[in-house]
Amino acid sequence: VDDLLLRPSVTIDYRRLEKFVAGKSIVVTGGGGSIGSEICERIVAFGAVRLLVIENSEPALHAVLEQLASREAAAEISGHIADIRDRSVIFDVFTRYRPDVVFHAAAHKHVPLLEDHPCEAVTTNIVGTRNVVDAAAAVDVERFVFISTDQAARPSRVMGPSKWQCARRGAAMSEGL
Repeated sequence: VDDLLLRPSVTIDYRRLEKFVAGKSIVVTGGGGSIGSEICERIVAFGAVRLLVIENSEPALHAVLEQLASREAAAEISGHIADIRDRSVIFDVFTRYRPDVVFHAAAHKHVPLLEDHPCEAVTTNIVGTRNVVDAAAAVDVERFVFISTDQAARPSRVMGPSKWQCARRGAAMSEGL
């Protein structure tokens, strides 16, 4: 695995993760995506009290909610179809839900497509992230977890810089969270 990753493997501290989410109200943006849905699975397994999955794709949201329902978890699980670029909707959802922790996984990630549609990368990955960070700050979340990509480490195409900009500015914006 280390050879494939080109870095040493990381040992996951599952007890620490469980403490991080157990008994909490959690929001996952992009919860229907490949990374977001896995985060949702772990959050439910680690004992969150409530989970709100925010997703802009109706089929993806339906799929993750069905998958989570099959787990028969104790958590109250709900979904909301929303686009993180819509600031007023994101603020409304956060105000009503009042999460303790936010996992922000919503993003455009397909590099070749984003080269042809750079405005989509900027409006979702930068403006959308700003909306989510600001909404989280407005409701005083305890923790904000920003999911990024290796593409942000050495940005050379539009997707990488859009995520790098989020990581750089998101860290500055979320210092007060």
